[in-house]
Amino acid sequence: MKDVYDGLGMSALLVCDPHTVMYFTGIEFPFATHFPEKPVGCIFTGKNDPVLLCPYEWGRAALDQGWSGNISTYTDNNAENFSFIADKTAEVLKSEGLEKADAGIEESYIPAALADMLRDRCPTVRWTAADAALAQQRMIKNADELELMRTAAEQLEFGLIGALQHLEGSLEENGYTLAEFCERIRVHVYETGGTAGGLAAVSAGSDSAQWYARPVGKFIPGELVRIEASSRYMGLWAVTSRMMTIGAAAELQVRAYEENLVLKRRALEMLSPGVKASSIFEAVAEIAAAKSIDFRGEFGAGHGLGAGETEAPFLNMEDDTTLREGMCIVLAVYTEGPRKELVCVKDTYYLGTKGPVCISSFHNWDSLYEVTGFRSAH
Repeated sequence: MKDVYDGLGMSALLVCDPHTVMYFTGIEFPFATHFPEKPVGCIFTGKNDPVLLCPYEWGRAALDQGWSGNISTYTDNNAENFSFIADKTAEVLKSEGLEKADAGIEESYIPAALADMLRDRCPTVRWTAADAALAQQRMIKNADELELMRTAAEQLEFGLIGALQHLEGSLEENGYTLAEFCERIRVHVYETGGTAGGLAAVSAGSDSAQWYARPVGKFIPGELVRIEASSRYMGLWAVTSRMMTIGAAAELQVRAYEENLVLKRRALEMLSPGVKASSIFEAVAEIAAAKSIDFRGEFGAGHGLGAGETEAPFLNMEDDTTLREGMCIVLAVYTEGPRKELVCVKDTYYLGTKGPVCISSFHNWDSLYEVTGFRSAH
């Protein structure tokens, strides 16, 4: 379990964001973000073992994952789930003599109703926003987290390549539907050991002018295709975006892909400790303007990754966070193809002592992938 209090300066802490709970406890509740009416949380005081709070039916999942601290659960018969969290927090703080302590909460995440209940149950506790300090901790990955993220990235890449192999083998029979291809990615991720699936989206032709379009129909020869996918291993995320064409790529499609890599390589040149996140975005925008490349800057140029699928720092014009050794950064530069398709080749880099190290690519994506029906392309 991580040192929760490093740099916080607080006597107690209540975290309720499922990603933060996982980060500090190692316990993964895969579907917690889909059920906001079923809050989870963990109370840390530094005096006794932390107290994990969750629905009754999720308690076994925590124990199965090796949770050795205290656990308190509520059932669907509970009149008010938020009230349970507030009551239990007040009970723990009182039992440990912390009724007048400085206690941290995730102010940007915690529901207003729960915040009001906490102030009502604990009127003398000095509640303080711990968001910034927690975000700083989550940005830096230790060796164990890095290894989990490498594994997650490998599972996702192999899941994608496995789906591509199926697609290659299906071309003579008129190919898969886009929806079936999405499902193939998810299946292969699980087959390689992934513990949770995330996004699995494929868009082709004019539909790929949108970041997300419902995958409909079959793959059509000549179209430019973008694959966006994410998955999780033991609570740590991997994300990817890859490009392909059905059949041989046209000259304009190849040029659009190469233009995207020009911007991505510029971002990679800048990616190092001591550089501001906004400076990388500015450098990408500058070279895009100089070379007349259609850069879609509204998507930024990348972001952090870890317990959350998308987290700080963000490579955009507003985020002046200084990058530090130990961060994992996704370079995600979006440009336009010949039919206004969004082009993006995502990779994740760990900022180590010798510069950025790619932890997400297990296939050479330096050229546009052509689906021609031959598995020898892998």
